[in-house]
Amino acid sequence: MWYVLQTMTGREEELVRMVNAAVPPSLYEDCFIAYYERVWRKQQQSIVHIERLFPGYVMIITDDPQQVFLELKRLPAMVKLLSDGAFGFVPLRPEEEAFFGDLLQKGRIVRLSYVEKDQNGHVYRICGPLHNYMGQVIKYQFKKRYAIIKFQMLGEEKTAALGIILKEDIEQELAYGKVEAPVEVPSFYQSEILAAHEEDAFHTGDHVAVTSGSLDGMDGIVWRVGKGILEVGVHLFGQDVSVEVPVEEVCKVQETGGA
Repeated sequence: MWYVLQTMTGREEELVRMVNAAVPPSLYEDCFIAYYERVWRKQQQSIVHIERLFPGYVMIITDDPQQVFLELKRLPAMVKLLSDGAFGFVPLRPEEEAFFGDLLQKGRIVRLSYVEKDQNGHVYRICGPLHNYMGQVIKYQFKKRYAIIKFQMLGEEKTAALGIILKEDIEQELAYGKVEAPVEVPSFYQSEILAAHEEDAFHTGDHVAVTSGSLDGMDGIVWRVGKGILEVGVHLFGQDVSVEVPVEEVCKVQETGGA
């Protein structure tokens, strides 16, 4: 199970070191700080930072929380935290554990989500961690490159800002700025998002279905890809005809292989 260790902001890394030094490795699977990537705009440049997602919180995965807690209580520094009321040890619910397990990728970092907007500024496509949680986004801040998402943690509804990246960002070479996480990063930003974006793009010959609008429910083949518009060949009145459909009203149809 996943547990949340609550401590004072700024003491997270110290707490992780205490756990790693005092608790036998056999008692826990991992102890870590959750981080997230965030794009900061400076002088028309996009700089990727890695920052703490939940200041004051550390997560630990263990099947023996009682023994872990007893080991920690032997440490003078932990006794001080306990006496100050600055420490807590609380389990996550199964659905909360699944949520964080999905978001936190390699390095326990929530990577950037690629967000694509239509000409009216409405989001119609997301690649990355936010893809499965679009319905939980309550606000986008495109200029500041983040989305506010609501979620459950420790039985309460909370919100957090998760980093997003836009088309104009990936059209330039992105460098890293401040990195709070104890991980090695390349000189320039690399992510599966960029590849996922290319795979998710529409191409001539794609089989697509219309998911909203006046042609909702119809499907056809992409004949031409325009800016924000797809020319789709659909079968109407006994013949194939061309219709123009906004890209936000279309999704790809997954082909199934024959026997």
